[in-house]
Amino acid sequence: MPAGSAAALICDTGALIDYLVETAPDHGLFRKAIDQARTRYVPGLVLAEVDYFLRDGRQGMQLFMQDLARGAFTYAPPTLGQLRRAMEVDRRFADLSLGLVDASVVALAESLGIRRLATRDVRHFAAVRLRDGRAFEARSRPGAPHGAAARGCRRRVPAGCGSSKHRARRSDGCDGAPAAGESARALGRHREGENRL
Repeated sequence: MPAGSAAALICDTGALIDYLVETAPDHGLFRKAIDQARTRYVPGLVLAEVDYFLRDGRQGMQLFMQDLARGAFTYAPPTLGQLRRAMEVDRRFADLSLGLVDASVVALAESLGIRRLATRDVRHFAAVRLRDGRAFEARSRPGAPHGAAARGCRRRVPAGCGSSKHRARRSDGCDGAPAAGESARALGRHREGENRL
């Protein structure tokens, strides 16, 4: 493994949003955790959630997709077997109300044998045990939750992340994988008046 590089990790929605939005409370934390990874997996259903949160930031989503296409991130669409496993995980941890997206992250982790996870949702993922009985290894300890997240609503991003007054990050690259590049600058170039993400 190259010096300064860390093992592969899976990226959850909140981590990717904080990674992309420079003004997010834990931008620096997630930038470091994700950029240091040798391989950064983006689960298919997580990508759909990122798209949802960037619905008012289409340029950001388009540029993130370009980064994905050029290999800065590894897209991991769920197989039917992983979706079945995700529903099993969702049932097993019903008290956590994981839902299909988070449960699909668990199924992907089990399939790939990866325990490292970049997530804002530490409380839920810390309670989950993978098929082998081991826990996730969270790659960050986010500070204050975003907005409604403090009241139990996960994956909220700061109000106005899509506005021109917010600046998205620019990756300096990492060891062993292409830099995130254009998507990291995208949220800083939106039209005036786009003030919600």
